Amino acid sequence: MFGHPALRLLFWLKLKGGLRLQARKLRRPAAWIFLLLGLGLVLGWVALLVFGRDVAPAPAASEALLRLGVDAGLAVLLLLTLFGAFQFRGLYLPKDEIELAFSAPIERAALVRYRLGTNLVRSLFAALLFGFLAARRMPVPAFGFAGTFLVMMTVPVVGQGTALLLGEGENRAGQLLRRAPLRLISGVLGALFGLTVVLLFFAEGFDVSGAVGGDDGFLAGLARNPWVRALLLPVAPWGRAITAASAAEFLPWFAAGVGAWIVLHELVVRARIDYRELSLATSAEVAKRIGQARRGGSPALRGAALGPTKTGGAPWFLGRGAFGAIAWLETTSMLRRARGTLLVSVLIVAFVVFMSRGLGGQLDSDEDVRQSLILGSVLISVLGTAYLCAGLKFDFRGRLEHMDLVRVWPLAPWKVFLATILPEVVFVAGLLSAAVLARAAWIGAFHPFVAAVVLFQPLVAFTWVALDNAVFLRAPVRYVPGQESALQNIGRSMVLMLLRGVVLLASMATGLLPGLLTWLGLEHVLGASRAAATAAGLAVAWLGVLAVDGALVWIGGRMLARFDVARDRGV
Repeated sequence: MFGHPALRLLFWLKLKGGLRLQARKLRRPAAWIFLLLGLGLVLGWVALLVFGRDVAPAPAASEALLRLGVDAGLAVLLLLTLFGAFQFRGLYLPKDEIELAFSAPIERAALVRYRLGTNLVRSLFAALLFGFLAARRMPVPAFGFAGTFLVMMTVPVVGQGTALLLGEGENRAGQLLRRAPLRLISGVLGALFGLTVVLLFFAEGFDVSGAVGGDDGFLAGLARNPWVRALLLPVAPWGRAITAASAAEFLPWFAAGVGAWIVLHELVVRARIDYRELSLATSAEVAKRIGQARRGGSPALRGAALGPTKTGGAPWFLGRGAFGAIAWLETTSMLRRARGTLLVSVLIVAFVVFMSRGLGGQLDSDEDVRQSLILGSVLISVLGTAYLCAGLKFDFRGRLEHMDLVRVWPLAPWKVFLATILPEVVFVAGLLSAAVLARAAWIGAFHPFVAAVVLFQPLVAFTWVALDNAVFLRAPVRYVPGQESALQNIGRSMVLMLLRGVVLLASMATGLLPGLLTWLGLEHVLGASRAAATAAGLAVAWLGVLAVDGALVWIGGRMLARFDVARDRGV
C-alpha cells in the first residue's frame, strides 16, 4: 500500500510517535476526562446511528429530489477537493521529512503511493462517519453506506492527482488561477456543504422540498432541468449507487465506482510529473501555517499587527480613548484581514434564511404565518449564534501570540476584555438581527416575537462570546491544524458546550423570571394593559440578562489579569 519498505517503516514510526505524543498530552487528569467524554460522545452517537430504531427513515423528498440533493452534494465535495488542491500543489510531505525523502534513492511513484496511502488512512474515519449519515436517509441503508464510503475514499485520490497536475502546469493554468479567491470560494462551499449536512441528516423531519414549494417548486424544476443534469453528470454514477433501491441497480454503479478508483489511483501513481521544486515550497508554506497555529495565531487575522496602523480603517465608534482604540484595532483587523471570512458568514446566514422559508408548512392562515415567524426566528438565532460565535475568533482566541503586548495595555483588565470582544458581538448580533428582519419581510408579515428576538440577540451573542473568551483565558488551547477533531478536543468542546448552555439558561432565567413577575403583576394585579405589561416585562428581562453579561465581563477581566504569559509559553 505504501510502496517502498522504507516508506512503510516511516509510516509505522510516525504512527507510534503520534500515539506517544497523545499519551504525553494525557498526563493531566483533565486531559483524561476530556478524552473519555469525547470517546463516549463519539461511540454513543455512532451506536445510536447503527442500533437506533429509525436507522433509515423514509426520505423527506421524492426520488428525483433525493437524487438531486445527493448529486449536488457530491458536486460540491468535488469542487472543494479541486479548490483545496491549490493549497497543496505538487506532492505535500511534512517539512521534517520531505528533503530526506526527495534525496533518498526512492522512485517518484513510490513517494506518490506513500502519500496516497496516508491520505486514505486519514480518510477512514470521515468515510465511516458520512457512510452512517447517508444510511439514515437513503432508500437502502447498506447501499447508501457503501456508496458514500467509496466516494470518501475516492476524494483523496482526485485531490492528489489535481495537486500534481497543478504542479506540472504551474507556469500555465496555475498562474491563471493564482490570484483567484480560492480560499474564499472553498470557505463558502465548505460552509454550505456542512450546513446542508446538518439540516439533512440531523434535523429530523426537516422537509427540504417544502421549503421551496414541494414537488412542483424550485428544486423539483432543477431536478428536471437538462442543463442541471448535464452539469451533475460527472458525479451521477456515485449518486446512483448511493440512492439505489435494489441490488440490480446498485451493483453495476458500485462496480463502476470501484473500477474508477483503481484507474485513478494508478494514473496518479504513474504520472510522469516533476513535482519536487513546487513541493518544497508547499511544504515550507504549510509548516509556517502550523507554526503560527501552535503559537496561537488566528489564520483569519494572519499578519494583523498590534502596532501603528494606517488610517482609513474602521470608524472609531467607541471614541478615541484607550478603550475605543482597542475596539477600533479589532474592527480594523476584521475588515482588512478577514473579509473573506466575514463574507462567508454573511452567505451562510443568507442560506439559513433561504432554507427556513418554508418552516411551518404552507402559509395559508394567520396561525401558519405566526408559527413560521417564530420557528424561523428561533432557527436563525440559534444556528446563527452557534455557527458564527464558534467560527469567528476576532478576540483573544486569535490574539494568543500577542498576549505579551495585550497584558501591558494601560487599561483595566475588564475594559480590555470588553473592548476586545465587542466588535465581534456587534457583527454577529447585527447580522443575525438583519437576517431575522429580512425573513419577516420576505414572508410579508410581522409578529412581536420577531422584535423580541432582535432585542435579545445582542445579549445572547455577548453571553456566548464572553463565556468562550473567559474559559479560553483560563485554559488556553492551541489547536494545531489537523488535530481539531482529536478526542480530547471533542471532550473539551463538549464540556464547554454544556457550560455555555448552563450559563445561557441561567442568564435567561435571571432576566426572564423578574420580567415574567413584572408582567404578571402589572397586568393581573394592577390592571395595566397587555401591551404595557408586556413592554415593561421585556424591559426588566433585558436588564436582567444585561446584568449577567456584566458579571461575565468582570469574570473575563479577572481571567485576563491572572493570565501568565511566561507560563503559557513555557518560559
